[in-house]
Amino acid sequence: MTEYLDPGVECADRAGRRRAQAEALRAQVSHAYAHSPFYRRKLDATGVRPEAIGGLEDLPRLPFTTKDELQADQQAHGPWGSFLAVPPAECLRVHQTSATTGRPVLMLDTPEDWSALVGIYARSLHAYGIRRTDMAMPAFSFGPWIGFWLGFFALQRIGCLVYPSGGMSTEQRIDALATYPITVWGSTPSYALFVAEQAARRGVDLAREAQVRITWHTGEPGAGIPATKQRIAAAFGARTFDLPGLTEIAPWGFECGAQPGLVHIHEDFALAEVLDQTTGRPVKPGDEGELVLTRLTHRAMPLLRYRTRDLVRPAAGPCPCGRTLAALDGGVLGRLDDMKKVRGVIVYPRRVEEIVRAHAAVEEFCIVVRRVEGLDDLLVRIDPAPHLVPERRADLRELVAKDLHLGLGIRATVEVTEPGALPRWDHKARRLRDERTEVPF
Repeated sequence: MTEYLDPGVECADRAGRRRAQAEALRAQVSHAYAHSPFYRRKLDATGVRPEAIGGLEDLPRLPFTTKDELQADQQAHGPWGSFLAVPPAECLRVHQTSATTGRPVLMLDTPEDWSALVGIYARSLHAYGIRRTDMAMPAFSFGPWIGFWLGFFALQRIGCLVYPSGGMSTEQRIDALATYPITVWGSTPSYALFVAEQAARRGVDLAREAQVRITWHTGEPGAGIPATKQRIAAAFGARTFDLPGLTEIAPWGFECGAQPGLVHIHEDFALAEVLDQTTGRPVKPGDEGELVLTRLTHRAMPLLRYRTRDLVRPAAGPCPCGRTLAALDGGVLGRLDDMKKVRGVIVYPRRVEEIVRAHAAVEEFCIVVRRVEGLDDLLVRIDPAPHLVPERRADLRELVAKDLHLGLGIRATVEVTEPGALPRWDHKARRLRDERTEVPF
């Protein structure tokens, strides 16, 4: 019942870890150059030969990889793209990105790749406190999204009793939570809030009537936002954890049971850089930059210096949990693809959610960026809780508008809808819409 599933990895000394990373990096670059036409072209174009990569200090010599490049490569060399480094017959599974921006990217795994991914996911769940004595319900749609399937198989690797619910309705899941000794719940954060909302409408108090002690969430950044995390935890009467990742790389990080606000990186799987957006140089601990990841062990589709577009901040000190893995303060702070410039001010949807979720009377929200009389306008629609009487909705609107002004530095238009008017999601939420024809950023 140790706190660490892989203590040799999670608590390794930093010098030994860097030596192992350097060896894995050399092998991965050689593999990519020899077997991936995509990377052979990129490396040849920059004049970098695999033998020139001797250690981690040579990492900046490698070219970046972007999602746009992967999309274009698969369109030109369909269906898998020329960055595939093994024959398709050697692959076990196919997954795809959610196509939040542009065409979805298809990703393949060999059996060994898949086993390694399940292993780091199991390491994450174990760090949350999930054990083989738990009964777990992964409440995902189980489409072609890697995180959901990995969660299912990781629970099995830990040894949990798993209650699959992919084909169940929300009502059936609520009934199962109230009936069976389900102690672990996994879903997107948006869906967790929706389930809690629907349970309350049916008169079911999940915090009292269910036995859930741990919830984990992936697919979107909500569980990394303190106000959203606290709301989920209160609704389920459980400890709530965020599991960040992306389909192209897989789940690269995890919170630990200490929950000091840090997210650890699976450094045996992914080599992380946090780079300044202007200079491209590594940022200091405490400063913000873009997370760039290099897969160290994946054979089917190696990725070198992949620009995640996630804004993160390296932690300044060690975690009290005792892990020596590199960590990020606050996890993913925002996505560069999602940021909007409104009247000269950068606005991240994550920051809007932090502010809005702090109001208990708000059940759901959406963001619309538009032009009104030739000027940018940030419109935030909020869906009030059913118990909020109509006479108090104006007060809620004024409070949210005031907090948005203070938190964002610009005024926002706030509208209060009828309860239940805004959409809910069981996968990745789509809360942001930009209606401007000319977008300045």
